[in-house]
Amino acid sequence: MIKKLLTLVLVGCLMSAAYASYQVGFDFEAGWSGDYAPGWINAAYRHGDAPIGKMMQQTALAHSGAFGMQLTADSTPKDSMWWAGVEPANVDSYAMQKQFNPWFSAWYYDDQIADRTGQIYAVPSWVNGYLAGNEDWTDTQFGARFNQPTTGNYYYVAVGENHPGWQDTGVARSTGWHQLKMQLSSADGTIHYYIDGVEVGQSYRNDYEDLVTLGLYTMFTAPLSDWGTDKPYTIWDDVEFGSSYVPAPGALLLGSLGTALIGWIRRRK
Repeated sequence: MIKKLLTLVLVGCLMSAAYASYQVGFDFEAGWSGDYAPGWINAAYRHGDAPIGKMMQQTALAHSGAFGMQLTADSTPKDSMWWAGVEPANVDSYAMQKQFNPWFSAWYYDDQIADRTGQIYAVPSWVNGYLAGNEDWTDTQFGARFNQPTTGNYYYVAVGENHPGWQDTGVARSTGWHQLKMQLSSADGTIHYYIDGVEVGQSYRNDYEDLVTLGLYTMFTAPLSDWGTDKPYTIWDDVEFGSSYVPAPGALLLGSLGTALIGWIRRRK
C-alpha cells in the first residue's frame, strides 16, 4: 500500500513541478488571533519607530468568499505621521527578481472617503546610493491618495533621484472593489501599474532589480489623535504576489511528498 502511494505521489509531483510557478495568496477566510493575520507583520520604518497598523480579524465586506480584512491605523509615534502599514513576512526575494517578472496584487474596497485611503507598496532593493548615508529611496506606492489636487483619482509614485512625484492615472475613484496591481517587467526594467487589469502607468526609472518588501497602507490626514476612537481604516481582500519563477523539481517533490505522507498517516490513525 505504501509503495503504491509513493508511486502515485511521485507521478503527481513530477507533473505539477513542470507547471508550478511561485505564487502566494491570502484570502483572509480563516480567522486569527492577535493583531496580524498569519504570515503578516507590522511594516518597519527605517528612520525610527514605525506607526502601528492592526489587522482586524475579519470583516464581512469581502471581494470573494465570506470575509475580507480591515487594516486599522492604531497608533503613531509622531503626530506628523499619516500612514500605517503591514507586510507579508516571508517573501522569496530570489523568486521576486526582475528576470521572473514579479508582481503584487490586492483587492481594495474604495468607499471614496477623501481623508482615509488605501495603497499597495513595494520597496525594491537599493541600486543607486545617491542619498546621504548611501541610501536609495526606491519606494513605490499605488492607490488612492488624500492630499493630491484631484483626490477623486488614483495615483502612483516611484521615487528616486530627480523623481517626478505623484502621477495621476486619470482613472476616477469609484465605490466598490478594485484590483491594484504592480509588476516589474524583465523586458524594460520598469514597474507597470494596473487598475482592474488595465495598465494605467509605469515608473520613470528602469534600474530595479526586484520587487520586494511588499505591503498595504492605510493613509489618513494627520494627526491620528484627531480621529478619536473612530480610527481610520481600509478594507482589503485576495492579496497575492508571485512571479514566473519555478522552484526546483526536487524541492517541489519533497514538499508535496511530505504533505501527502503526513495526510496519509493522519487518515490511517
